[in-house]
Amino acid sequence: MALNKLKRGGAFAGTLTVLFCISFWFYSIPHKMMNLKIPMENPKKTSEIQREVEEILNQIESMITKVDLLHKDKTTCAEKSKATILNPKASYCVGDNLAVQVEMFDYLGNRKTYGGDYLRARISTKEHNAGASGRIEDFHNGTYHVHFTLYWEGKIDLSILLIHPSEAVSVLWKIRNSWYGNIDYSGKFTYQNKQTEAKCGFDLNKSLELCEYNDQRDEEYFYCMKPPSYECDMLTETKSWFTGRSKLTKLEASLFDKSSLRVEIPKDIENVIVTSCNNNSDRKNSQRCRIGMKLEYPSGHFMNNVWIPHACSMKTNHNLEELNTCMAGKVIYILGDSTLRLWMIYLKSILNEMTILNLYESGWAQKIWGIDLKRNMRISWKRHGNPFISSSYQSCREDRTIPREIDFIGGHNKTVVVLNIGCHFRPFPVHHYIKRLINIRRAVVRLFRRSPETKVIIKAENIMASDNHEIKSDFHGLVHYFAFQLIFKDLNVGFVNGWDMTTAFDAKNAHPPPEYIQNEIDLFMTYIC
Repeated sequence: MALNKLKRGGAFAGTLTVLFCISFWFYSIPHKMMNLKIPMENPKKTSEIQREVEEILNQIESMITKVDLLHKDKTTCAEKSKATILNPKASYCVGDNLAVQVEMFDYLGNRKTYGGDYLRARISTKEHNAGASGRIEDFHNGTYHVHFTLYWEGKIDLSILLIHPSEAVSVLWKIRNSWYGNIDYSGKFTYQNKQTEAKCGFDLNKSLELCEYNDQRDEEYFYCMKPPSYECDMLTETKSWFTGRSKLTKLEASLFDKSSLRVEIPKDIENVIVTSCNNNSDRKNSQRCRIGMKLEYPSGHFMNNVWIPHACSMKTNHNLEELNTCMAGKVIYILGDSTLRLWMIYLKSILNEMTILNLYESGWAQKIWGIDLKRNMRISWKRHGNPFISSSYQSCREDRTIPREIDFIGGHNKTVVVLNIGCHFRPFPVHHYIKRLINIRRAVVRLFRRSPETKVIIKAENIMASDNHEIKSDFHGLVHYFAFQLIFKDLNVGFVNGWDMTTAFDAKNAHPPPEYIQNEIDLFMTYIC
C-alpha cells in the first residue's frame, strides 16, 4: 500500500515537473512565435472548382498593370500620345498586314514607362459600311503594336482609341474585386395571401439570421435576411437595382470624366490605300463555318454590313425553303441576357408561323416560348440566374443558373443550346463570372457525354457604351473575354464572337440594330443547318 502511494506521489511530482518545463518554454519563447499555426486534423480542402477559379484569376491578374495613382498629370494622355505606321508603303494589297506603333505619354509630355492602357483599334471604310478590329500587342513599356489585316479594297480609315489609361484600369480592377456595393437585391416572401420583403444579396451580415440558397455542387451562393414568421422556402421573387454608391476617390473619379474616355490617339499616318493586286481577293473561303472551329480575334470583318468570317464562309439570306428545312423538328434553348433575347425577337420576325406564349410573368425579363406547329419546332429564351439585374420583381422559383438548365436537357440531333452571360456580372467581383463559366463548361461536357449530337453555340458578350464606368465599363467586358477564351478555347462548340463583331461594327449600344443581329443569326444558322 505504502509502495503504491509512493509511486503515485512520484508520478504526480514528475507530472508537475514536466508541466513546469513546458510552461517555462512556452512563456520564454519570442512573442512572434505566439502566432504559430497548429495543423488541424482535417483541414478544409480547396475544392477543384476553387482551384480552377484561382488559376484563371491569377492568369488575368498577371495581365493587369497595378499602378499607384498620385496625380492625373502622371496618367496616360491620348492627345499627347502618337501612332505611326511601321514600314509604311505607298499602297497595300488586300490580305496584307498593317502594323501601327503607338507611343504613350502622360499629360506633362513624359513618355510612359509601363503598359496596361485599355486601347481599342478598328479600321473602316464608311462608304462600304466596312469595319474590322485590330489586335493589340502590349510591350509593357509604354509602346504598343496594333496589327490589322486589310480585308478590302479602297481608302482605309484607322482609329485607335484610349478607352481607359492604365491608371484607371488599375482602379477599376481593385474596386471591382473589393465590394458588392454597386447592386442591392430585395426578395419577396409569400405565405398564403400575405407578403413581405427582405434584403438579399451575395454578401450579407453573417451574424444575422439568413436564408441560404446555395448550390453545393457548383459552389454558388445567394442569401436573404430571414423575415420573422416566414420560412426560407417562401421566397418567390427577387429584384435588384443600381445603388449609385461609389468607392472612387475624387482623384480616381477624375480619370472617368468625358475628356479622358474613348479619346482617339493622334496618328502621323497618310491615307492607307488598298488594291486587289490581282490576288483574287473576292474569292470566298470554301470551308463552311462549323461547330468546333477555334475562337479567334480578329475573326473577320464587315462589308456592306454583312459579317465575313476569315476562316470559313457564312451562309446569308436564308430563303423560306431553307428555313423550313433547317428548323423542322428543332428544339432550341436560348439561355442568357437581353442580347440573346434580341435573337428571339429577330427569329420571330422571320419565322412567321411561330406563336409566342406569355403565360403569367411580366417585365422585359419574362420567359419567352415560341411554338411553330407547321415546322414542328419550339424555341425558348430564358434569363440566366443571379447575378441578374432587373428593377422589377421576377419569379425566382423557376430560376436556375445555366449549368442547371443544361442538366435538364436530354439532347438529341435536333437539339440546339445557345447561351451567353456577361454584362450582368460586371458590377460584381470577377470570381463570380469565372466560376459560372467553369460550371457552364462542366455542364456542356456532361451534355455531350449523354448526347454528342446536340449542338451548342456560345456567344461572347458585346461592347457597350455607358456613362457608369465603375460598374459597366468595357474594361470589365475585356476581362470577361480573357476568361471566356481561357475556359472555352478547346470546347467542341460554335462561337459567335460578339466582342469582336460589335467592335468591328462599331456598335454604340449593348443592343445593336437589327442589321447587326441578322449577322449573328446567319452565323448561328450556318452552324446548325
